[in-house]
Amino acid sequence: MHHPSLRGRCPRRALIAWRLDPVVARRLVPAPLRPKLLQGAAIGAVDCLRLERLRPRLMPPALGLSMELCAHIIAVEWVADGVRRDGLYVLRRDVEVRGLGRAAGLLLPGNPQPAHIRVQPEVAGLQLACHSLDGRSQIDVGGQVSEAWIQSTLFGDAAHMLRVLGNRSGGFLAFDEAGHGSLVELDTKPERAEVLALQRAHSSLFEGELVPKGAAIPDAALLLRDLVCVWRSQGRVLRAERPSPVAGTNPEGLREPSPA
Repeated sequence: MHHPSLRGRCPRRALIAWRLDPVVARRLVPAPLRPKLLQGAAIGAVDCLRLERLRPRLMPPALGLSMELCAHIIAVEWVADGVRRDGLYVLRRDVEVRGLGRAAGLLLPGNPQPAHIRVQPEVAGLQLACHSLDGRSQIDVGGQVSEAWIQSTLFGDAAHMLRVLGNRSGGFLAFDEAGHGSLVELDTKPERAEVLALQRAHSSLFEGELVPKGAAIPDAALLLRDLVCVWRSQGRVLRAERPSPVAGTNPEGLREPSPA
């Protein structure tokens, strides 16, 4: 289906990165996508957003939708017309929209699943729990804002993490049942991040549901606030091929992304 360009407010966005086994990650993304690698590892993340007044450009803000959204994503790259492109493959998206149920989530691609999402925002941190209605996805995240960068095995600093998973990541890529991949670019301003020192980070998808236990390790987290966001639909950009169950079968190989 066509996804219109949307704009709205994002009072809070939490990005929690996981270090993924590259062989496992390769099995999760359909060709021609391949996982982006850093320090020999693939990059997964849980992206949790509070969206308000989300609407098409000509609609009054008062008629916009508000929702809590938690997406499991994997940083990927692919080649189109000889040019390498970057993106965030949507593994799963859970959404809660009070009063409108699942239908409002269809504004964005990714086969949205209804969920109960509870957030306790704090000036100095964040506590979040997500439980999908189908029972497959549970997320439990808590942390406190830190003035210093927390040691990460993937990223050198917060700016590096934002280049890979934030505003300049290339957009969110989701596939429909026919294998068509649609891309939605996210533009947020300003994009200043606070480091979130994790006290706990649990995801059932990264801990046995889709990723075997031990193949995903929480790595780093950022908290962004008071964003103005624009979602721009680029439509269908590629068609999925049969995914390979074994890493390394792509003739172009797996490699680290170009520095941004």
